[in-house]
Amino acid sequence: MTKDVIVRFVGSAGDGLVSLGELFSKILKKHNFNVLGFRSYQSVIRGGYNEYQIRASTDEVLSVGEEADIIVLLNNHVAKIHRARVNKGAKVIYDKEYINLDEFEYPQDILQLPIPLSTLTKEISKLKVLKNIVGFGAISHILGLDETLVKEVIFEQFGDKGEEIVSTNYEALEKGEQFAIENNWPIKWEKHKYGKAQQMIISGNEALALGLISAGLKFYSGYPMTPATSIVHYLTKHLPKLGMIVKQTEDEIAAVGMAIGAAYCGARAATGTSGGGFSLMSELIGMAGIEEIPLVVINSQRAGPSTGMATKTEQGDLFQAYGISQGEFPKVIMAPSSVIEAFQAGIDAVEIAEKYQVVVIILLDLYLSEQIATVRKFDLERTNKRYAILEKPDESYIRYKITETGVSPRTLPGTKNGMFFTGSSERNERGTSIASTLAGLPETLPIREEMVKKRMRKMEYISEELEKPKIFGEQDAEITLVSWGSTKYIVREAIKHLKDQGITANQLHIKTINPFHTQEVKQILEKTQKVLCIEQNFLGQMNDYIRMRTGFNIQHNLRRWDGEPIVPSQIIAKVKEVLKNE
Repeated sequence: MTKDVIVRFVGSAGDGLVSLGELFSKILKKHNFNVLGFRSYQSVIRGGYNEYQIRASTDEVLSVGEEADIIVLLNNHVAKIHRARVNKGAKVIYDKEYINLDEFEYPQDILQLPIPLSTLTKEISKLKVLKNIVGFGAISHILGLDETLVKEVIFEQFGDKGEEIVSTNYEALEKGEQFAIENNWPIKWEKHKYGKAQQMIISGNEALALGLISAGLKFYSGYPMTPATSIVHYLTKHLPKLGMIVKQTEDEIAAVGMAIGAAYCGARAATGTSGGGFSLMSELIGMAGIEEIPLVVINSQRAGPSTGMATKTEQGDLFQAYGISQGEFPKVIMAPSSVIEAFQAGIDAVEIAEKYQVVVIILLDLYLSEQIATVRKFDLERTNKRYAILEKPDESYIRYKITETGVSPRTLPGTKNGMFFTGSSERNERGTSIASTLAGLPETLPIREEMVKKRMRKMEYISEELEKPKIFGEQDAEITLVSWGSTKYIVREAIKHLKDQGITANQLHIKTINPFHTQEVKQILEKTQKVLCIEQNFLGQMNDYIRMRTGFNIQHNLRRWDGEPIVPSQIIAKVKEVLKNE
């Protein structure tokens, strides 16, 4: 029997929801569930409205789900918002000392489970935050979780704080479970023994950071900007083991400048930010492009423009990434869709940047950056080959030599016979500028032409290395769903539900945005019956991009730009609308 449950914790900033959600996710992981979790929150330190939703299943988890099976309400002002966001028969757990659920007209078919969290907590300790652990005990009873495994996670979380803290948390856990037993709370699943967990639980940003580390990253710089900040936090936390430099800079311009400097000196280097910071990096990204310096730039998209909504998700930066900086230069743009793909993107980006001496842009979004998921442990053991670095050049060394692939041999500063000129201006093969008094002269016109062709030629070879898109699902489906970035598996859940309803849909997912696999995408789309493009922006940027590159016009679109992730029910409804109208 498949076990599948959606649990949502709701409260305010300061209620410890992040710790609560992560701790509960670890407990479920310990029980060998597949877990996917995501928090929705506001940009405030105290108060406001926050939630943490976790989906756990013995089957594959494709999305965090929609309506909750179990919801925990921690304060009164959030209760009203969630009355329409619970499943039939949902169990609503709430602190009855602060919340009167009858005020909010919850559906009649839910099961109200009031619990005096504050009073039970006071019986143990003055620490108000312990009410979360009391609640854990009650939920553990409902889900039939193994008390030993729950206590193992609590010990892992609080063991370094001392025996007294651990014992107090154990007591809180038991207090909540005992209350549920004494008040005959219903059991969703009977208790049973779970096998040893084989997975780890990790966020999208953390997985990306691990990928960068695995690929031999030696320098990372960044200025704090949600939702990219946790990359710096994760790298810094593990800094003593890494043998690398992590630098928090005074702004994003300094961050990208330092990363370029480190890469120029031979370190595998990256920087990360969100849309506003990415805008500031624009000019220096172009400089890295013309100087052919390997650079990885991470843009975790959030709702814009400007400050926009700092804690909400969006896919609004596709064309910003494609057109970053003025002029034309080779840039790779990849958009991973899951925690596993984020890890691989970190590896691929570092490798491609150095091998081809190009800028590689990784487009995440807040939904992927901040979601947590269970995954098989990553293999971090790699032999990282260095590319095109001459250790002993002779006196004939030419830095920007025109080659078949466009990749020229490079030297590191201080290498004998390896000195060369470089800068932000166009140059000849030796690096001498042709941009001022030589610009436009008959003898320099072909130099400019050949240097541009040399740089852009790299994209042909990069294209062959990157995974080409293909159809997921039945080839002759009634409708093809086009997606990119973090919507991939949400779309796949919708496809499963549509199949259960007798509707066949397949998926074309775009992972590599540039270089674009134009012919492959065009050939796939020309064989489709109907096409629906799904993305998290207002203008339909992927739709426009596909039309620009292939000439194929996708006529149907589902777009969401309110800051929350697209959900399967929206996709299902739109598919039915398209098929009905046709």
